Amino acid sequence: MTSLHTNAGAMSALQTLRSIGASLTTAQRAISSGLDVQTAADNAAYWSISTTMRSDHKALSTVTDALGLGAAAAEVAYTATDSIVDVLTTFKARLVAAKEDGIDKSKIQAELSELVKQTRSVVGAASFGGVNWLETSAPSHLMNTPDLHTSVVSGFVRSAGGSVAAKTTELNLKMTSMLNDGGGGILQKELGGIGDIGGFRGTNANSIAHQGHEARTFTGPASFGATDYVEFDLLVDAGALSAGQTFAGLRIDKALVDAALGTSDGTISTGAEMRTVLEKLFVDNSIPATAYETMFSSTDPSKFEIGSLETSGEPGSSIEVMNVNSSFGGAYPPGYALGLENPPYRDHDNMYPSADITFSKPFTVSPTSSFWFDVQVGTGALTTHTVDRSVVDAALGTTDGYIADATALATVLAYVAAPSNLAVTANGTEITFSADLSVYPEAGNRAARVNVGNVQSNPSWALEFDLDEVDITGDDFTLDEYIRGVEFMLKGSIASASLLGSLQSRIDLQSEFTTTLMSSIDRGIGRLVDADMNEQSTRLKALQTQQQLAMQSLQIANSNAESILALFR
Repeated sequence: MTSLHTNAGAMSALQTLRSIGASLTTAQRAISSGLDVQTAADNAAYWSISTTMRSDHKALSTVTDALGLGAAAAEVAYTATDSIVDVLTTFKARLVAAKEDGIDKSKIQAELSELVKQTRSVVGAASFGGVNWLETSAPSHLMNTPDLHTSVVSGFVRSAGGSVAAKTTELNLKMTSMLNDGGGGILQKELGGIGDIGGFRGTNANSIAHQGHEARTFTGPASFGATDYVEFDLLVDAGALSAGQTFAGLRIDKALVDAALGTSDGTISTGAEMRTVLEKLFVDNSIPATAYETMFSSTDPSKFEIGSLETSGEPGSSIEVMNVNSSFGGAYPPGYALGLENPPYRDHDNMYPSADITFSKPFTVSPTSSFWFDVQVGTGALTTHTVDRSVVDAALGTTDGYIADATALATVLAYVAAPSNLAVTANGTEITFSADLSVYPEAGNRAARVNVGNVQSNPSWALEFDLDEVDITGDDFTLDEYIRGVEFMLKGSIASASLLGSLQSRIDLQSEFTTTLMSSIDRGIGRLVDADMNEQSTRLKALQTQQQLAMQSLQIANSNAESILALFR
C-alpha cells in the first residue's frame, strides 16, 4: 500500500544504506590500518590479550639487549682467562727448565717476573662496561668471603596468575677471580696451608734401643804364668736414674783361663777366647753381664764386647770397666791387660729409643686447618693426637697459631701428646722424640719403644704462595713446590675458562630462544588482531556494490512518492 504520510520503502532503503555505510567504514579502517581489532570496542578480549603481549614483547626486546651485554662480558672474561692459561703453561715450563744442572736461575727468574707482569696486565684489561670478572675487591680472603654473585638478565616470564618476573643467570665471581684485594684469587695463596708442618710431615719414627755395652780390641795373644793376673772392677747398670752395682776385684789368672778354654798353658790367643774367659768369670761371680762378639764386627777375631744382661734390678743399662791393673811385665808393655786397659772404641750406655727431625720453616695453623699424628710409647695404646689453632695457642700462650721455630713446635707436640707419655725436646733446629723417663725409666733393651708417624693434615695440601711471590733464587720453597703450586693455579684457570665458556654458550642459547619467542609473540598478536587483507578487500568491494544498490533502491522508493505528488499538481 502506498501511504501519503509514510514512505516505508524509502525508510527501509535508507536503513539498509546506513548499515552498509557502517560496515563499509569498518572495512576501510581495517584495510587502512591492517588491524581487525584496533580498540577495546572492536573486541575487548582480543584487544586486552594483544596489548599485554605487546608489552611482553618490548620487555623481551630489552632482555635481548641485556643478553648481548652479558655475552660480551663473558667473552672478554673468557678471552683473558684463556690468555692466562697460556702464560701459566709457559711459566710452568720455565720452572721445569730451572731444574736442569748448571742453569742460570737468575735469568729464568727474570723471565718469570715478566710473565707475572703479563698476567697482571691481562687481568687488568679484562674489564667490560666498568665490570671485571677476573679482579675482585673483597677486603677479606675469598675463603672467608660469602659468594660474590653477579647476574645477567636472561629472560622475562609471566606466570599463569598474571605475575611477571625477570629471570637472571648467576655467576659466582669467586670461581673466576684471578686477583682479589684481600687474597684468595686463583693466582693467590689459599688459607690453611701448613706446608711440611715445619719438617714434621712425613715423620715415621720407629725407634728401639739395645743394652749397654763396651766394644774393645783384643791385644793378645798372652800367656798367664802361675802368678800372672789381670784384675779390674766392673760397674753394671749405673746411670742418671740408678747408682748401678759395682763388682770389685774381678781377676783373670791361669786357673780361670785353663778352666774356661780347657787348656793347660794359660794362653789366650784370640778375641773369641777372651770372650769365653770373661763369660766364665761373670758366671762364676754371678755378675749380670756377658761377653760376646761385637754387634758390628762379629767375625773380627781381634774384637770382643762386654754387655749388660739388664738383670741387676736397676733401671739403667750400662757397663764400665774400671781400676784395671795387671801383673804382666817383661816383654809386655806396662799395665798390659789384653785390651781391658785401653778405652773402648765403642761405648753405648743407658740407651733410650729416640728419633730426630729437623725443623724446616715457620708456619701458621689457621682456624680452618689442623694436623694429626699417631703415637705409641712402650706398652701404651696407639693414639691419634690432633693439633689445631686452639691447641697451638693453648700450648704457646698465643692467639695467632704461629709456630716460629723448633722449640715452639716441640712445645706444641709435647703438649698434645702428653697423654701418650711422649717427650718432645728441641735443641737448635733439631727436635727429638723419646719416652717420658718418669714413666718409662728402664734403659736399653727394656726401654719403651717409641713410634711416631702417620702425620696428616687438613687440608692435605694448600697453595702457599702468590704467583708474584715465586722466587727460584731464594729458599722459601723448592722448585718442586713451585711447580706443584703453579700447576694448581693452571688447573684453577682452566676450570674458570670452562665455566665462562659454558656461561657464554648458555647466554647464546638464551638469546636465540628469546629471539624465537619474540617472533612467536608477534605471530600470536597477528592472529588475534591483524586483518585478513584479501578478505577485507573482497568485503569492501561487496559493500561498495551493496551501497550503490541501496542508493538505487532509495531513489526508486522516493520516485513512487514523486508520482503521487504529481496527482495534486
